[in-house]
Amino acid sequence: MTGPVSGVVLAAGLSTRFETSPDKPKQLYRIGGESLVRRTCRAALASALGEVILVTGHAAESVRSEVADLDLRAVHNPSYADGQSASVRCGLAAVGDDVEGTMFLPIDQPGLDAAVIDRLLGAFDGPDSIVVPTFRGRRGAPVTFGRAWFAHLDGLRGDEGARPLLRELAAHVEELELDSELPLVDIDTEPEARSWNERHGTP
Repeated sequence: MTGPVSGVVLAAGLSTRFETSPDKPKQLYRIGGESLVRRTCRAALASALGEVILVTGHAAESVRSEVADLDLRAVHNPSYADGQSASVRCGLAAVGDDVEGTMFLPIDQPGLDAAVIDRLLGAFDGPDSIVVPTFRGRRGAPVTFGRAWFAHLDGLRGDEGARPLLRELAAHVEELELDSELPLVDIDTEPEARSWNERHGTP
């Protein structure tokens, strides 16, 4: 890693495939006794990221309360219903002026830990770098973009996040092969979350 990298935790979404009631958003679902959003934020804070920024939206007050004691900055995305790209832009606007890159971390990958984040940071090679984790040819998150691509990120729209940009900038993307699929597994529904808890959750 050549310079500081900001971590942006994306916790603003509606998660319509997951939520079973208005007071039970995906962000607050507990894995091994800890909410998904807190689990992700703690992993980010335990890593070598230069700063951690939490983007809130849906159920913002409850999500902020869940991490109120952690050393991070929370920013609110009032346009969270417009899709993930709005949260990417909101988080990007909050990163420090001195950073060389930004890592965008979803909250629905409970296998993601500080060690994996640090491996991805180790592969980051400055402002022109883009790093994507993979396992057996399948790409996942979190993705790290160097500062050279921030203007491209600011132009994103819709709910695909950075996927269109990764296709556009394919020649600049470096893939980092992980030792396990576990950090890349995302939870989209409550049954998937219950299954994860049964297999991997620890009280």
